[in-house]
Amino acid sequence: MNQVVQVLDSSVQPIATNPGSQAATVGYESASATLDILPLNTKRHPYVVDWINARQRLGQIASLQPGWNSTRGISPDRHTLSFAATELAALERLGIPAPTVNPSPDGALYAEWHAKGLDLEIIFEAPYRIVMLIEDARHLVPTYTGEGTDLAPALEALKALSAR
Repeated sequence: MNQVVQVLDSSVQPIATNPGSQAATVGYESASATLDILPLNTKRHPYVVDWINARQRLGQIASLQPGWNSTRGISPDRHTLSFAATELAALERLGIPAPTVNPSPDGALYAEWHAKGLDLEIIFEAPYRIVMLIEDARHLVPTYTGEGTDLAPALEALKALSAR
């Protein structure tokens, strides 16, 4: 399935309409930036609003200027942002809870989950260059620290988080 990633106007906020239907429509009103990931094949899961917020956060990050953190903060480049958005959209389609998304001063993009005894950090440093850190307080998911080109090493932990 082809995915198109598009940064919308920096003054829009997603507003879901027709939420009870199988294919909710998303409209936009003024507020702040959002990143629209098309097609958005959202399943009916309890994380829809959290994923809308995560996409909005990606849009805010896309509009960061150099020095965004009042020092020497580097804005994530569009390719890294697009790669991260595509990878995160795939997780949404799997019914995974939405992460907290934040920029790093070095231009990387962090997606983090800290819930139910599971700590996962995925750092998108560049397209196809991902650092993953996984720790499970219950010791049911193996600890992992490493680099990769996709999210495969984190899938078991993310699925475990969804099941808890």
